[in-house]
Amino acid sequence: MRPARIVAAVLFAATVGMLTLLAAPAWAASTTPAVAVHVSPSPVAAGATVTLSGSVGPDAAGSDCASVILYSDAFAPTDDLGMIAVYADANPAGAFTATTTIPRSKRAGTYPIYLRCGGATLGGGTLVVRATPTAPPANVRVSPSSVAAGDTVTVSGSVGPDSAGSECASSVTLLSKAFVHTHDFAGVPAVFAAVKPDGAFTATTTIPRAKAAGTYTISGRCGGGNLGASATLAVRAAASPTTTPAPTPPATGPSVIQPAPVATGPTTPAAAQSASRWIIPWLAALGSATLAALGGWLLYRRRHPAGPSRQGRSRMAN
Repeated sequence: MRPARIVAAVLFAATVGMLTLLAAPAWAASTTPAVAVHVSPSPVAAGATVTLSGSVGPDAAGSDCASVILYSDAFAPTDDLGMIAVYADANPAGAFTATTTIPRSKRAGTYPIYLRCGGATLGGGTLVVRATPTAPPANVRVSPSSVAAGDTVTVSGSVGPDSAGSECASSVTLLSKAFVHTHDFAGVPAVFAAVKPDGAFTATTTIPRAKAAGTYTISGRCGGGNLGASATLAVRAAASPTTTPAPTPPATGPSVIQPAPVATGPTTPAAAQSASRWIIPWLAALGSATLAALGGWLLYRRRHPAGPSRQGRSRMAN
């Protein structure tokens, strides 16, 4: 009897072990996530925004999974009850997409993400969070620090490490009497600047041309309080515009013809040389002609002396 019992026990143990091995894959398959949640970017710095996406498939899209819930300890609370869930609607193909911002105060680490719809958890993913860079102390800077009225300045700085995770994480209000009165805070002109995840901010503004010369203070405010930092801006008077004289209109009276200038000075050497070039030959020709005429007349008189009658008339005349 004892050998039969031993054989029966061995057979029972073998049967249980075989059933366990056969059932293990089925149990593992039933717990394997059916829907993968993709996170971009990952890793991500605390304070940055991530995109969650995936698909529940077309069969589940028309069921209770038309809306999915994504929850993780990496997310920020979404209501007063401390729920850390992100909600997304699936399209007819079952795909879904949602975005959320990781709190700046979230500690570095790897956080699981769970997807739940239709009363069950269907899948998930993981998100790696890195610590946010330490923000510099609160400060305000202006560049250039000296400008003429009408020029543009850049105001930058940081809300500081203590304010970066509070209401100052989104925007900061910059106040100065040097700014234009587009927006006012307590009667002081204001300029708004968005705050980056590392707490830094930058804004540009134009100083009005009518702003009086002087030194103005620029301060920051966010989260219901002051930053505790400021900068100074020296404003010079705007340069006066340069005026161009109007052109002289043309004369409308009768035209006056100016006489040509007459040379009153002595003849220039060039003019004298030109005159002598013509006068000297003319005088020489005139002298030659005179001598020729006189010679001809003397020859005529020699050949035709005067007769008695002409001589008598000459005496009578005398």
